[in-house]
Amino acid sequence: MDMTWLASEAKQIHSLFANLFYSIVLTLLLIGVVLNYFRMPLGQVPEFMILVGRAILAAFILVALPEIMNTLADFTDQLSREVGELNNLKLVVSRLGEKVGNFTWSWVSIKDSVLLLISYLTFFFLYVSVYMADTLFLFTWTLLYIFSPILIAAFVLPATAPATKGLFQALFEVSCWKVTWSVLAALLWSFALSEINKPEYDVDFLTAILLNIMLAFSVVATPLIVGKLLRGGLHSGAAVLGGVILSAVSMTPSGIMNKAKDQAPRDLGSFKSRKDDDSENKSKRPT
Repeated sequence: MDMTWLASEAKQIHSLFANLFYSIVLTLLLIGVVLNYFRMPLGQVPEFMILVGRAILAAFILVALPEIMNTLADFTDQLSREVGELNNLKLVVSRLGEKVGNFTWSWVSIKDSVLLLISYLTFFFLYVSVYMADTLFLFTWTLLYIFSPILIAAFVLPATAPATKGLFQALFEVSCWKVTWSVLAALLWSFALSEINKPEYDVDFLTAILLNIMLAFSVVATPLIVGKLLRGGLHSGAAVLGGVILSAVSMTPSGIMNKAKDQAPRDLGSFKSRKDDDSENKSKRPT
């Protein structure tokens, strides 16, 4: 990840934080020694050497960070380039032609054609999201590069060390965005080429359509999917996407009518209760 394209002001801010690195480390080191002194039992020697070791390790991390970022970016770029070959427009269009050529006049072919239309329309419509993924990557990568000296200096104290862990976790997570987008986009357009609509697989047609819509939403929500995947909470991310899709379905005319029907009895009941309260209040008034 060559940072020479950055504006000179951004480089100056990074250099300023890098120059402050050792001052921050020294300050945190003194704070750690003082806090440890007041917490230790009487007669015990302060754990000064442990904090010094953490400070030295932080200095090594700061020096090695550019190489770490370059290696990580090169690896993910190569991987996303290989996976991205599956989203080549010529390949996508050729597979579309092959699928259309195999259609016959049957109910299965009609369902396949509907699913194929939805898959390819959403794929071509959301293809522009790859540029949004690149934009988010550059934006986040730049911020992490600029603030990295401060986040690494926080490694001196165990209480602030999670900031350094969060830096590398964010670098790894951001690097996975483009790879995950390529995988989800390939699943989106190739989903319609599967045999999911055949009767022997017993998959409802509406389920297949909703699964396709969920894949389309997941392409747009790539950072959310990556975060849930790395933290072991992919099931909760799928639940969030499912709730969004169900909310979108409920905004259709039929969904709005159903909501109105459900709301009408509640509104009528509240109106009756207010009317009964007014009648009771009138009866209690003195004549």
